[in-house]
Amino acid sequence: MTIERMRELANYAAHRSAPENFSVETVDKALADGFKELCGSINLFNKNKYDIFQIIVENADTIVPQKVMAAMGQFAEIRQSANGERVLFKRGKASGRSRAKRFLTQVGLSGVYETFRLDSETFTVAMKSIGGAVSIDFQRMIDGAESLAEFMDVLAEAQEDAIYAEVQKALIAAANQMPQANHVSGNYSAADLQNIVNTVKAYGGSAVIIASPEFIAAMGPDAIVAGGTGYKGVYAPQDIEDIHNSGLIRLFRGSPVIELKQSFADETNTQKMIHPQYAYVLPTGREKVVKVVMEGQTQIWDFVNADQSVEIHTYKMIGVGIEAFNNWGVYQNTAIPADNWYNDGSLDLDVDLHIEP
Repeated sequence: MTIERMRELANYAAHRSAPENFSVETVDKALADGFKELCGSINLFNKNKYDIFQIIVENADTIVPQKVMAAMGQFAEIRQSANGERVLFKRGKASGRSRAKRFLTQVGLSGVYETFRLDSETFTVAMKSIGGAVSIDFQRMIDGAESLAEFMDVLAEAQEDAIYAEVQKALIAAANQMPQANHVSGNYSAADLQNIVNTVKAYGGSAVIIASPEFIAAMGPDAIVAGGTGYKGVYAPQDIEDIHNSGLIRLFRGSPVIELKQSFADETNTQKMIHPQYAYVLPTGREKVVKVVMEGQTQIWDFVNADQSVEIHTYKMIGVGIEAFNNWGVYQNTAIPADNWYNDGSLDLDVDLHIEP
């Protein structure tokens, strides 16, 4: 199979589509067979690896920005840049005391998200690398038990998950700059969430709620009329329909509810990347609070181990910043278990988020 044909199949596979007279499943199989053909031995792999790496990199650098834009475009300003190119953001418009309260939260030299007062009309976000590695056993690949097509999918998914996790870290770290009126901590209450939404809307525009799937599931259908002694509550029919179709509601009293994709930090699926207790209420319709930068191509290289297995390593430069004043809020549902949240040490909630019960 030619490299150009492989590139074409990889593009179809990345977008879960297929050419005429093909299915998504046949595209996936053809791509896996193509990788197997190009990597039938260590010599073939060495001969073709740079073309293979280019296909893998092109797939990740095409599909990841599209997925991030689809998931976060409503509340995040997402930019791409060339290697070494710094993206310059302009300060959003604010006046009076709102301008004085404006701050930027981004990763500091220590790797912890830190908050800085904005004292200029433009700013950049600090960049950091996200990376990973996979070990390929050539005998298993020749036998069909492993495939570089799977690695291609895993790489794109891992980069997407890492960006979600970085956005979450920056949001939580920024929360300690807001007044207590923008925080709620305790058992879930629709009235408390609506109060935060009202605070966000008071700054103009609309509000969007982004939250872990665990938080959204705990919200349940919204009671239009609360139940009482001897009678049941009345619930929004659309909520019932959404829960039936997807398991989660999609709208809360006019504000969209967006699921922050959950993933796991370990192979046993016990350490969650996204803190399950949190929801963030962000403004829409004006400047966007979250800033995301993806810089340059994904970098990829290989290393041959003593047992002739091959490790493929990658990294990508990303940057996340939160540019805000008191125009957004956070809700912590403490009834949701959180002891299985993966805290990599870059953020200590007990220190960085001051929420009183």
